[in-house]
Amino acid sequence: MHPLIAAARESGPAADLYATLIPDEPISLRWLNEIRESWGQKDHPSLNLFPEIIRTQQRIPSLNTEVSVDVDILTPPTPSNAAIVYLHGGGWIAPIAGKHLGWAKRMAALCNQTVYVVHYRLAPEHPFPEGLKDCIAVLGEVFNRHPRNVSLAGDSAGANLAAAADQWQRIHQRRRPDRLLLICGVLDLQLEQHRSMQELGVGHPYNGLELLAYQRALYAPSFHDWTNPLSSPAWGDLSSLPDTLVIVGEHDPLRDDGLDYAEKARSCGTNLRVFVGAGMPHGFVMQHDLVPEAALEAEAEILHFLGLDAP
Repeated sequence: MHPLIAAARESGPAADLYATLIPDEPISLRWLNEIRESWGQKDHPSLNLFPEIIRTQQRIPSLNTEVSVDVDILTPPTPSNAAIVYLHGGGWIAPIAGKHLGWAKRMAALCNQTVYVVHYRLAPEHPFPEGLKDCIAVLGEVFNRHPRNVSLAGDSAGANLAAAADQWQRIHQRRRPDRLLLICGVLDLQLEQHRSMQELGVGHPYNGLELLAYQRALYAPSFHDWTNPLSSPAWGDLSSLPDTLVIVGEHDPLRDDGLDYAEKARSCGTNLRVFVGAGMPHGFVMQHDLVPEAALEAEAEILHFLGLDAP
């Protein structure tokens, strides 16, 4: 809270009015707590699958050396030398959910690769760029452990962080991921500029403009960051992307965010792949129990992109 508002609440001429308007916690904080409780549910049926995958946990120093990042490491019995760094969705504000961890476990099994699941710091307690720093640090550590064939994957806000981490590597002339997998991503914080957000997002019951704008306000409250390549990777240099797959849902308000990103990359000379889930909403890729055919179709595309065959 700004010091001016804090002082006004305590001793300003409108202190009584503030007390009436804000009797306990701010409304925005109540929203945040409800979102985290709803989106961050730890249980999910997918966690019971692939019991052969070994789950361990480590703490890896962030770019801020005084901060450590929790990382789940999912390892198949006889893993290849390849690895996937996975950044979960949740609007930058919600913790990893069981569906995210279950999907990462599934990827470890189907790809026979070690998957590193990053518990990056969340907004609004840690706004941009703090969570991004955590992701970059873990990516660097995975590069140290895997000399080649490291994929960077993310869904929704995690796709934003994945594409932004790649931009950071480019800007600092560091090793970039071999593959970039962006699922239903928020790649441009200027949400309102995309046709599908205007057509589908206003009043959307699940992933609408109103909710996304709230998440954006918590993660990147300064509008100056909405065109910063490290928070809006669509505004970065897309001329030299790694091998990239962009997945969108046809009925997702974020659909054109992903498609416009791909079009810009192609106009810069990058040949990337795009997959559109016909009739699908946001986040369909992880919902094998609800839309199995569409989830499996997207999964086959992902496995092909990773150089593997679908089971």
